[in-house]
Amino acid sequence: MSIPALCNEGCNKQFTVDGFDIEQLNDGVEKTYFECPHCKHRYVAYYTDPEIRKVQSIIRNLGQNNQTTRGIEIILRNTRLMDQLRKRMEDEHGT
Repeated sequence: MSIPALCNEGCNKQFTVDGFDIEQLNDGVEKTYFECPHCKHRYVAYYTDPEIRKVQSIIRNLGQNNQTTRGIEIILRNTRLMDQLRKRMEDEHGT
């Protein structure tokens, strides 16, 4: 799926995001990002670590049952963990 984008932090040109790249960081952390094809500015979509990927697997396995109280709690936990990891990574790497 192609997503239209504007490089608002780089060259200000429009482009299409056709997919994401993954960079392996320390401690099993993965950075998922896309890049402007014109100026190569990177936009971080999200970070995951082994714990987040495990929680995401649980969410996928819940399927239609993700609207249960337990499912919602797991989704909220995943959101909190991802927010905490993003903050940590941006603090450490200045991204």
